[in-house]
Amino acid sequence: MIRIVLADDHAMFREMLGIALQRDGTIQVVGEAGDGQELLECVDRFRPDVVLLDYKMPNVRNFTELVQQIHTQHPATQVIVLSGFDSTEIATRAAEGGARGYVRKSTRLGAVADAIRIVAKGGIWIDPNLPRKVFDIFQRQSGDTEAAAANGMEGLTRREREVLACVAEGISNQAIARKLCISEQTVKTHLTRIFAKLDVKNRLAAALLFYGKGQERAEHRLFQAD
Repeated sequence: MIRIVLADDHAMFREMLGIALQRDGTIQVVGEAGDGQELLECVDRFRPDVVLLDYKMPNVRNFTELVQQIHTQHPATQVIVLSGFDSTEIATRAAEGGARGYVRKSTRLGAVADAIRIVAKGGIWIDPNLPRKVFDIFQRQSGDTEAAAANGMEGLTRREREVLACVAEGISNQAIARKLCISEQTVKTHLTRIFAKLDVKNRLAAALLFYGKGQERAEHRLFQAD
């Protein structure tokens, strides 16, 4: 179970999002915060795996410093930024603080759950509808630029990154097709292109690169090929 804290100054939004996310069965909301001070106290108390953090919060003088403080005091806690804007400025401030994800408030709930699972495992999640440069900002700030350049991650399209994120979760082609509302043959076409761009031969190798891991650091998890 992934333990999360929801931080947003709108109580109704927190409540509705919490109810929706917990229906997933893999996510548990352990705390909520309506301002920056409450958030720090909440993280200290519950030590969540992931914080879902609204960009505009009361009692926050410097957003980057807030994210940095969470990251410094609780290295195991990852931060995903929630925003209603497509902004490279917000992305830069979030990434500089150590955030690992950027989710738009207009995105579908399933994508928010995807983001939480990916980031909890050490990956980076950027809303596929955001500009490509936002993804690059997070890679650069997280220190993944050289690895990304070496393995071709930067060459992936938005859809290819979305398909790869599903592969990294261990989802089958059929399930990916249903989830992304595309045909199974289209999924296979995307995978062929992904493997070629990343210079890998199978799903496990692609997933490991997605998480920034080499073959020598392979996790003991199998990804079923279709």
